[in-house]
Amino acid sequence: MFNAHPLLNFIFRSLLSGFLIGFGCLVFVVCENRYVGAFLFALGLLTILTKGYYLYTGRVGDWVPRDTLKLLMMFCCNAIGTALCAYMFTFTRLNLSAVETIAATKLNDGLLSIFILAVGCGVMMHLAVFNFKKERHPLYVIMPIMFFIICGFEHCVANTGYFAMAKVPLNFDLWIRLALMVLGNGVGSLIFTKLIAVPLAQK
Repeated sequence: MFNAHPLLNFIFRSLLSGFLIGFGCLVFVVCENRYVGAFLFALGLLTILTKGYYLYTGRVGDWVPRDTLKLLMMFCCNAIGTALCAYMFTFTRLNLSAVETIAATKLNDGLLSIFILAVGCGVMMHLAVFNFKKERHPLYVIMPIMFFIICGFEHCVANTGYFAMAKVPLNFDLWIRLALMVLGNGVGSLIFTKLIAVPLAQK
């Protein structure tokens, strides 16, 4: 049904990406060992890449001006899917108390720090997507994902899940922080695709 309607197909695949990232947020929060949690988080991106779903942080490296609105719509759908998935589990018996610390750390951080950490995440996302497309090996996804999670980098889509799980109010300060994360993720990825892109002969 959705494949017959390009817009519905786009929205549905973007929402599903969000749900998968939401599951990643969930396992990282409930897992006592953050290394295991970071490892399992990567299942979301692996599935997104395998199924060809639409994730802002995985697609922003291919940005051209005419795709700006499409990417923003993609992020919004990703964010809705992630937030709904993460929030849904607040009604279960799962222990989600760790999310309070995660959310507080992000909300109390300085804006420059948030932007730099978001750029770092954009770099790791680019490495994950680019290398997986080249070699189709799961380690090319798992390693960058574990890298950015363990370092505490800012992933704009995943953070909507943490904020929803922690029931953070949607105030102006939160929107500013999310906007910086969206921008930083894009800059980190675009550094490799636009500023220092691999020559065609080497691709």
